[in-house]
Amino acid sequence: MISENETVSCYDTHAEAYDLYQSQVVPGYLEMIDLVAEAAHRYLPREPWIIDLGCGTGNASMAILKKIPAKVFLIDGSKRMVRTAVEKISCAYPGAIIGSRVADLSGDDWDEGLGDGAYDAIVSTLVLEHLSFDRYKVAIEKCVRRLVKGGWLLAAEGYAEDGSDMQEWFFQEMEARRLTVDPALSDFVAGLRNDLETHYYTSKVEKAGWWREAGFSEVNVLWQYLCIALMAGRKPS
Repeated sequence: MISENETVSCYDTHAEAYDLYQSQVVPGYLEMIDLVAEAAHRYLPREPWIIDLGCGTGNASMAILKKIPAKVFLIDGSKRMVRTAVEKISCAYPGAIIGSRVADLSGDDWDEGLGDGAYDAIVSTLVLEHLSFDRYKVAIEKCVRRLVKGGWLLAAEGYAEDGSDMQEWFFQEMEARRLTVDPALSDFVAGLRNDLETHYYTSKVEKAGWWREAGFSEVNVLWQYLCIALMAGRKPS
């Protein structure tokens, strides 16, 4: 999903279980995906071109396509995730996919050949938090270049606020929900995530500052549930 490291191997390994686990275990996941689609409906032009950055199994793209006709380009570090997303979206919305790529999002070439100012939006859900802060800033700068003037970055990710217990509360909720899922599946996925996933958390204020430094304006938090928030930024017209 992010790079050729443990995080990618985690998602490669549990691609088939991803949808069930996310929808039933991750607090606020379905609401978050719905809000991404609502934001796309509100802010984007008719039949927008969208990059689904760290597409996973294509849930964000599917939610958007239920709301508006669009063309999507899928990018993820996990080959199995990309394959699953392509199959799912192609079946439900033939012709919606304009391309797909397996790429290291922490590297320098994931956006190679996508064209400057070619996309109306870049959507990313629970992905950018896996990037170290220096690579995060590079990724945001790349997003600005690939967007049309007035284009949007819609990114949902985890945050950590000083003096707040929202993150601890979130993971307690996640553990409680995990116990309601098939034990074998739950233990398998949770074990992979605990052993292999890497997260980099900081405050929403700090990340909003990085977005503005990269060239975004109108940077706002659209929604938050505990430590997960959906932030939107617009490339100036």
